[in-house]
Amino acid sequence: MASRRVISCLVVIIGLCRAEQLYVLHAPSYVQFLPSASPLHTVELPKVIGLVLGFSTSKDLEWQGLGPGSLFQRPRANFLITVENLPKGATIEPVGGVKAAFAVKQTGLPDLSAVHSQIATSFPDRKSLMLDLTMDGNVFEVRSLYPGLFSELPATPQQIAVHLQKDGSVLRTERLGSLNTTKEADLIFAGELQLLQDIVNTLTGNQALVSDGVPDLVSVSLTGVGRLAQEYGPSSQQVQDAIAVLNSFLPKFSKAVAELYSGHVVVEAMTLSTPTSGTQRSRRSLLQQAQDLPGNLAPHINPDYPVIFNISLWLGILLLLALYSIAYNLLYMEPGRDSIIYRMTSGRMKTE
Repeated sequence: MASRRVISCLVVIIGLCRAEQLYVLHAPSYVQFLPSASPLHTVELPKVIGLVLGFSTSKDLEWQGLGPGSLFQRPRANFLITVENLPKGATIEPVGGVKAAFAVKQTGLPDLSAVHSQIATSFPDRKSLMLDLTMDGNVFEVRSLYPGLFSELPATPQQIAVHLQKDGSVLRTERLGSLNTTKEADLIFAGELQLLQDIVNTLTGNQALVSDGVPDLVSVSLTGVGRLAQEYGPSSQQVQDAIAVLNSFLPKFSKAVAELYSGHVVVEAMTLSTPTSGTQRSRRSLLQQAQDLPGNLAPHINPDYPVIFNISLWLGILLLLALYSIAYNLLYMEPGRDSIIYRMTSGRMKTE
């Protein structure tokens, strides 16, 4: 009997270790996260980010982990780091600096294009800093509304290998352990971290974009740990060392971003396990709507469109019914002998 209880406890512990997590690495004091909340569905994460930045949502947020924020202060940016294809049973635990941690229920990949549309609609005359970093095949793809700003970032593993040899690179500042950057999977993992560092360095030299008053949205997808798991195995020393590097790197990255925005920024790190056979990553960028030509696309529909449509429809129907009723009554009205019609048609004007 005791052995069954021990086994049950081990199963629960393993299940908790396998659960996907959302870590709030940094948030200003006026953004409240409630640690005792229920698991967050990944499809609801865009709503959370939109509310954090001060935008309303068309549907109520079911997740209870976000407390009421300040009406007069809003973060100037949101950085989301997604660690994809994390092996089952592996978790990241950033060393210090975690404001809150929540269990995540993977119900799909978060699509931040709705948040981008809200920012673009709210600030039509100004351009926000939107950045989407993913690994597409063997190319690091950086999408931004400021393409020239990040044009010097390395895009291929070969360029990353050269960049890592410079002073101040991740290869110089982090202990990679058993990872060998001469191998492609190891190089891609180190390259993703190097790109994160380069993004912060680039923005540090362009303070005008950081303090322009328009909310910034940055989304970064890290697939290096998943590639290491495919190359060496989920329980390999390389995967363990990569997770240790992430645990050390993410708090330092969050601190650098917080200093860049003077503390007015929210930084999250989300871990997603290996997707099932029926789940595929959608490669639609959050900037696709801004980059595509509108020639073959339908115009953006305001979320208040159903309300406006119903008001216009029923008001028009009421006015038509009122007009019909007035015309009908005028047509069949009995004027009587005391009306102006009777007096004008009589042979002699009726005098009082």
